Amino acid sequence: MSSLEASNSTTVYKRTCMILPPQTSSRGMWVGDHGEFIQSPLPSLEIQMCIVYFGTLFFHTFLSRLRFPRFTSMIITGLIIGNTFGKTDTGKILFHFESQETLGLISVFGYIMFLFYIGVKTDISMVHKTGRRAMNVGIVAILAPFLCGVLAQYYVSSKYIEPKEYAKLPFIVTICSLSPFPVISSVLGDLKILNSELGRLGLSSALVSETINIALTFVVGLCNNMTNVGKLRAFVDMGYAVLFVLFLIFILRRSMFWIIRRTPDGCSVRDHYVYCILIVAMLSAYASHQFHFLALFGPYTLGLAIPEGPPLGTAIVKKLDTFVTGVLMPLFVTTCAMRVDLRQFLNYRRSDGTFDHFMLQVSLLVVIIFVTKLVSCFLLPLYCDKMPPKDAMTLSLTMNCKGIVEMATCSFLRDIMGLPDNVFAFLMVCMVMNATIMPILVSYLYDPSNKYAGYTKRNIEDLRSNSELRVLTCIHRPDNIPPAISLLEAIYPSKEEPLGVFVLHLIELIGRATPVFICHQLQNKSKTGRSFTNDVVDAFGSFEEEFTGALTVNVFTAVSPAEMMNDDICHLALDKMTSLIVLPFHQKWSSDGKSIELDDKSIKDLNGSVMDRAPCSVGILIERAQMSHMFSSETPYTVCLIFIGGKDDREAFFLAKRITKNPHVRLTLIRFISEIEERMDIRDWDRVLETKMLEEVKGRPKIGEASVKYREERVRDGPETALIVRSLVYEYDMIIVGRRDGIESPQTSGLLQWSEYPELGVLGDLLAFAPGRASIFIIQQQRMASNL
Repeated sequence: MSSLEASNSTTVYKRTCMILPPQTSSRGMWVGDHGEFIQSPLPSLEIQMCIVYFGTLFFHTFLSRLRFPRFTSMIITGLIIGNTFGKTDTGKILFHFESQETLGLISVFGYIMFLFYIGVKTDISMVHKTGRRAMNVGIVAILAPFLCGVLAQYYVSSKYIEPKEYAKLPFIVTICSLSPFPVISSVLGDLKILNSELGRLGLSSALVSETINIALTFVVGLCNNMTNVGKLRAFVDMGYAVLFVLFLIFILRRSMFWIIRRTPDGCSVRDHYVYCILIVAMLSAYASHQFHFLALFGPYTLGLAIPEGPPLGTAIVKKLDTFVTGVLMPLFVTTCAMRVDLRQFLNYRRSDGTFDHFMLQVSLLVVIIFVTKLVSCFLLPLYCDKMPPKDAMTLSLTMNCKGIVEMATCSFLRDIMGLPDNVFAFLMVCMVMNATIMPILVSYLYDPSNKYAGYTKRNIEDLRSNSELRVLTCIHRPDNIPPAISLLEAIYPSKEEPLGVFVLHLIELIGRATPVFICHQLQNKSKTGRSFTNDVVDAFGSFEEEFTGALTVNVFTAVSPAEMMNDDICHLALDKMTSLIVLPFHQKWSSDGKSIELDDKSIKDLNGSVMDRAPCSVGILIERAQMSHMFSSETPYTVCLIFIGGKDDREAFFLAKRITKNPHVRLTLIRFISEIEERMDIRDWDRVLETKMLEEVKGRPKIGEASVKYREERVRDGPETALIVRSLVYEYDMIIVGRRDGIESPQTSGLLQWSEYPELGVLGDLLAFAPGRASIFIIQQQRMASNL
């Protein structure tokens, strides 16, 4: 929120969107060159909104392919409407003068609700939790350009510019120095790096800068009131503002926690609570206007006071999301852009033909502030925090991004202080160029997946004997817990070959702007009641107690957008040096294993993304029985390994070999041999390696502690393989198979065209849809290192 959004909100409402000169008839209606045109307000508003939405959609359809943000499409639409429709007879009919006031009021209301919406999503308490690096960057990002801008303005001679123009320079310096949290979080979210290491640093730094912005808001608001209403009234209004903030903190916020306590775990907040809060948000805008403090101060501070995340913050965001971001914000951005006259851009001449020194001073200040901010945000992490130059430049570009907050502040400054048209056009065009170019540069400079392409082989095949196997298990829903524990118990941790388990509970980010990553070993257990996260901690804690000394369990929770969860998974796997990631399948089967109860496409996309960039081996677990298995000699756990050949099948073999340490497991290894390859006697290094590897199993009734059976199946083509494979789902508790993505072989010929889910591979896809009781585990060996 800008420190310049103060002043008479009535003036802002009336002047927001007036781009055409007034020309009225005796009845108050606009009169065109060809006669009088009387337009009803509602149809006129509907036509204008349709033009705005259609223009934004049209330009974004093409510009999104060039990585242009949606904000740019809104601005272009406004520029075209303002400079085209505002100068033609048809345009004057569609956007006649009286209709613009209605459109302007709606757009400003949209910005008010946008600030409330962003405030609800912001966790202001994260400021004191930020590290030293984020704190330093956040402070430097706003103070360094602000101080340099003030010093540059101080040394600018006021000889050639009028005192009124000179008084506007500090406000322009403030606008250009901002690093608003709503803009930074929006840019990082659009680039899908919100929960990356650099994204988290940028968010924390922007949150620190936003805190300084709020402090400046109080100072500038007080100074503005002292000028407009006098010193006594200004301090009285300041007192009202402080009381309002205290009311939010100590009364309203506590009542919201009371609402949260009354909401059962896993249930949504009642609608009437949400509607009451929305009413209070609108009343807070009126209250802030009454004590002449800040036009948009009330809704934003109210949003900050609301507890972010589920259940209350999430409920409010769900109610407002589409309405604010999809309906109101395009109107506000477009109407602000409609006021820009492109003919005034870089116009250094006044109407009387003299040189405009004020425009020159503004241009110099914008350049000085931009360079200062870019250099300071680059050098600080580069030399003080030893950040790589590429990452330091990416962070600097991120902190320099401009967007809707600066654009709104410029528009309000024009209304409040009478900013000249050429200066207003220059500032707006600079912001549009910044908002377009900066995200594109960031997307080209920073790719979080590059750090996963390590040179270390992290898989089960290359794991040394008698060493710890580290597994990362991902949990989305309660029904993911029992099958994950059954798989880990089948692997059978022992003191000779211990098992390290890292459990990651994944929660979709809704109702807050900042992603969260929690290590539950470093924090006290929640005492506010039962929750799914507590159930995850308790379930795996009990599992750890069963294998004391042989098993270690660490539980984490990641709250991030669904399309960015892959970065949380891969980053944790890289940090903890795991050899295997276990992902739950995106479909949930019924208790009889014959029908699908749930199909989550976001989890499907997540699994595919993790398989593409994981720094270790990955497995997808398809659970049928929906219950944990009781391991005992009376109820042995029957496992089948399907082996054809290749890296993925070898990884599956070594996992099965690890399972043979469990005395309650019965393993059957079925090798499919192609009759064509057998007649041709094909021999290569992989085939020789696999033949020698399988010699450990042939003719041995027992390996380790488990009984083992080995059999070979000779097949001619894929359909023959499919007939045998589909019959196995009724015979075993679990079937392990390699993914073998992109590998063609006679044993699977003709099956690829029937494959529906490529992340499962040909045989995995075949087993997933074969009715039966067996759980399926599809494994893929590490790809990132193997390609180096």
